[in-house]
Amino acid sequence: MIRQNIRKAVYIGGILLLLAAAMAVLNHTAQNGRRTTEALPEIVDQPVYVTCEEGEPLEVSLKAKEDVSVGGFWLLLVNLSQESSGTVRVAVTDKASNLLMNQTIPAQTITPGKWFLVSADFQMAQGEEYLLSVLADGSEPYFMQTLEGGLEELPFEELVSKKGEPVGCGISLGVNLVEDTAVTYGEILYYSRPVCVLAALLGILGVLFGFERLWNGLRRIPFSAFFRRYGSDLFLILLFAAVCVSIYSRAYVQGIYISSDSAGYLREAVNLAEGNGFGYDRMAGYDSWFANWPIGYPAMIALVMLVTKTNAYLASKILTMILAGVILLLLRLCFQKDGWIYGLCLTNIGFLNLAYYTWSEIPFMLFMLGFALVLARILKEEESPGKWYVLLGALGLGCFLTRYFGIYVWMVTGGYILYLLVGYRKSRDKKVIKKAAGLTLTAFISGGLSMGYLLMNKVMNGMASGVSRTMWWDDYEKLTNDLIESLLTEFFNIFSLQIPNLIEEFPFHIKLFVLVGLYIGLLWFIVRNCKHFTRESVLLTMAAAYYVIFIGIRYVSSMDTFYFRFFEPASFLFCIGILGLLLPYVRGKKGFHFFAGAVSLLVVLAVWSVFENGGMKRTGGYYSQITAQWEDAYEEIPERSVVIFNDIDFRSSYYRPDVVEGTITPADTIETVKETYYGSRYLCIRAEFAEVMLESGEYDVSVSEWLEEGMEKLEEGKSFLLLPLNEV
Repeated sequence: MIRQNIRKAVYIGGILLLLAAAMAVLNHTAQNGRRTTEALPEIVDQPVYVTCEEGEPLEVSLKAKEDVSVGGFWLLLVNLSQESSGTVRVAVTDKASNLLMNQTIPAQTITPGKWFLVSADFQMAQGEEYLLSVLADGSEPYFMQTLEGGLEELPFEELVSKKGEPVGCGISLGVNLVEDTAVTYGEILYYSRPVCVLAALLGILGVLFGFERLWNGLRRIPFSAFFRRYGSDLFLILLFAAVCVSIYSRAYVQGIYISSDSAGYLREAVNLAEGNGFGYDRMAGYDSWFANWPIGYPAMIALVMLVTKTNAYLASKILTMILAGVILLLLRLCFQKDGWIYGLCLTNIGFLNLAYYTWSEIPFMLFMLGFALVLARILKEEESPGKWYVLLGALGLGCFLTRYFGIYVWMVTGGYILYLLVGYRKSRDKKVIKKAAGLTLTAFISGGLSMGYLLMNKVMNGMASGVSRTMWWDDYEKLTNDLIESLLTEFFNIFSLQIPNLIEEFPFHIKLFVLVGLYIGLLWFIVRNCKHFTRESVLLTMAAAYYVIFIGIRYVSSMDTFYFRFFEPASFLFCIGILGLLLPYVRGKKGFHFFAGAVSLLVVLAVWSVFENGGMKRTGGYYSQITAQWEDAYEEIPERSVVIFNDIDFRSSYYRPDVVEGTITPADTIETVKETYYGSRYLCIRAEFAEVMLESGEYDVSVSEWLEEGMEKLEEGKSFLLLPLNEV
């Protein structure tokens, strides 16, 4: 016994000595250590560019704020094609015209929209000026503009010139800063210290209690039973947290995802929260009617605003988080322990992009999913209680109130009603005719309410859907190419992948064969495995009908071209349906649980990376920066104003809902202007725009005299003429 204890003590001492030796090595300073830090500007997330014309150098004067060692420059360029045979030359000279850097990059090696590094190795001295020039040959790349104040992280002041004239903004140009530093081997080898400590601890426990006994003890911990029982729920909670973190970080702290549609939704939400109903310009003094989009989504945002007391944009992000949680809960209730794998549909690139924007697709997808699941239940059961028909009607109305296109769900239901009637002719089963009658009555009531909503729009607005949807001129070849590209994108988005470069480089008429091959394969799999009136069949039918009807409508009416926003709702249903057909082939197979664990680990790491990259730090966040710019832009604009030829960021229209945009034509007089903008107290127009109008001599005398009077009263340092318009 004594010998055994002595042996254990010796082994433990040896383990501790090895640990001490490893720590000594890991804490030793590595020779010639250098640290590289990326300094990147904050760029505008809208398509605003600084162009590089072929053969015309774009020059950037860099005045160093401090002594720095440059290890390279980061560039972000767009408008480049991999088919391009041109080059982009980047050179840096000092004030004595010494060439410090000269790199020529083939344009085809540059990935548009992504930062790439141009290597360099030189010193910049504090206060000294350097000239960086970018010369395009055989290509015309675009830089992105930077945010105002977005260059603060850079170690130099930047002045961009083109043809000798200042551009007036910064460009998407960053730098690698290199500095000598004392770094240990433990810092170089990530997590080496805790790994050594853990290994030593396990070794000591093994010596004390026996390695076999230790291993058997670890194996007896009921990890497997725990995860079989709670794993699906834990994963869904984790996935919900990851989606929320991603939305908050990407769409609020680090960016603002507002399109023209988004601005309309938000403006109406603000008016709703103020009790103005459908009047999206009511706060500006106008009897407008919100009809371009259904009221459902803005009403949800307004409700969240009232409950959380937050601004409209943040309320829209909170709403999206709530809706994502409801979708996951619905998947859990419907698919039970398999709910976790269906939840992966929320990691689709298209779904996440929809979640970042303030768009109505996320609530629309929730209502569509609920509608499909309830319809499948009614079709599958011999007899369904009335509550399911009531719920189906409510969900159908929800689809319509979030997107007008949502009325298509009753077209799909109509197809099933016809199928039931054909079946009744053969079977004469009264339960079948009763089911068909129930669906018909539900469709008539819910669809009738939807049509009544459109009639109300027609009466109040003059158009059923707010604007004319008639056809304008379209390039049908481009539209078809966009359709092919969009459908391919939808397929690869399912796996959170971009279209592979090999396929991306195919001409469109060859991409068509790739697309047809993919969808024929999916169709073959569906035909072999899908049965009538199952959840999977209804989900897939609704998805297919969505694709066909929407594509048909787009070819006979005008709207945006095909892209992920239009197809993701159908793709979402399609993925859930396909997963239901795939599960029997993979459930319980070797590697299935390993896949679940690997995906869970990736979700955890994704959340961790957001925090590590500072994605949750609100100090100096993107939203606060943008709203500060809006405050400055609107500083001179009084309440209840119309801004003529408005050049203020369109995304801010919800931020100042008391302001409207306007124009003045040569045919207008003061009287017609006052009549048109009856709800506004002031007419505001930039002084330089007013000067151009006066110089043109095209405008009515009364308007010209009005502008001249405003010019005379313009205070020094002010940008806008403020012309009294109406006493309201």
